Amino acid sequence: MDRLITPKQKIVAAGIIGNVIEYYDFALIGFLAVMMGNLFFPSHDPFLSLLGSFGAFAAGMIMRPVGALIFGHIGDRVSRRTALMSSLIMMALPTFLIGFLPTYAQIGMMAPILLVLLRMIQGLSVGGEYASSIVYLVEQSSPNRQNLYGSFVSVGAKIGMAIGSGFCGALLWYIGADAMGEWGWRIPFIGSIVIAAAGLYLRQNLTDNYTPNDDKIVPIVAILRHHRREFWQFLSVASAIWVLYYTVFIYLPVWLEGSAGLSKVEAGQINTISIVVGVIFIPLMAMVADKIGSLRLMRLTAITLAISIYPLFFWMSIGGYRGALGGTIVLVILLCSFQSPIFASTVNALRYHGYRASFTAVILGSAAGIVGGVTPALMTSVTQLSGDPYAPSYIIAIASAIGWIVLRGVRV
Repeated sequence: MDRLITPKQKIVAAGIIGNVIEYYDFALIGFLAVMMGNLFFPSHDPFLSLLGSFGAFAAGMIMRPVGALIFGHIGDRVSRRTALMSSLIMMALPTFLIGFLPTYAQIGMMAPILLVLLRMIQGLSVGGEYASSIVYLVEQSSPNRQNLYGSFVSVGAKIGMAIGSGFCGALLWYIGADAMGEWGWRIPFIGSIVIAAAGLYLRQNLTDNYTPNDDKIVPIVAILRHHRREFWQFLSVASAIWVLYYTVFIYLPVWLEGSAGLSKVEAGQINTISIVVGVIFIPLMAMVADKIGSLRLMRLTAITLAISIYPLFFWMSIGGYRGALGGTIVLVILLCSFQSPIFASTVNALRYHGYRASFTAVILGSAAGIVGGVTPALMTSVTQLSGDPYAPSYIIAIASAIGWIVLRGVRV
């Protein structure tokens, strides 16, 4: 069997499986946000329960930059393989354990505390997992296919989200909302152990041709000394991308229920379909980026988003199920156009390989962790406090416009 699979195919499979686990968990948090809010953050105000659930999500995400520093350093100073193996183990175990957590009704305040602690451990490992996979894939690809290989990480992420969302949706349909809220929510978390076992199998014999150098300076220190311009440029663009990403795949199902009048089942169906669309369009847009250039595609997408995001939200709010589905699919295609080139572009921003893992990990970990992590809670709060259902579109428009301005000054 192994003789039929090329080394590059093994690398792609191993990179994908780590992000399948990572975003499988994110899909569960998004789909089960209301249920877990009631179970772990009970309140007479449903808004406060939902905010508590998204707050636990944010707590884990905010740990991503810390994990990025740790695992990025391991990737630069030890090996890419060591970073990939250790982050996978640390990421899979907390997801599994969440399925066994007692609720607030059973142990009181310890329940949300334990949930947040497990989410923080996850966030720590995810900060290194995502970037380690990206650097590994891009460095192993041919020069004219770097965007495609880099995009496979996001393909794995969307496969994980599709599995997680689809599993939750099927389970909800099969056992009903009452059983799902009582005990059924645990099953998807416990079931994650199957994906984790597949990940360990794929990565146990992974080869790594990266050789660390004898440079004594800490990579992140060298980056902040000599590559500040590139650091802030790519952090700004990545932040704009992840504001959109976590709005579309984590917050939007909740928004569709509250502002578009859809049922939970309908919102879940749209979320699952949108993730499948993402799996298809991420590699397609990456191939476009390989043809026309990464920066050109990102610039075109950023300005298009800034102009079209409000009309898309308006369409989703008044168009019923079909309008919501159509608007969401357009958003996902734009997201794929914006996101697919960022991976290889970030890796290639530095010519020196000895700093690449740290550079990529800290930028993507900070953008996804700090900015993306607080996005669902931010969108929930802004919509609630302003009373304007289109408030999320304003934030996305501003972020995309800033990304477009920054991209005009980037040279890679």
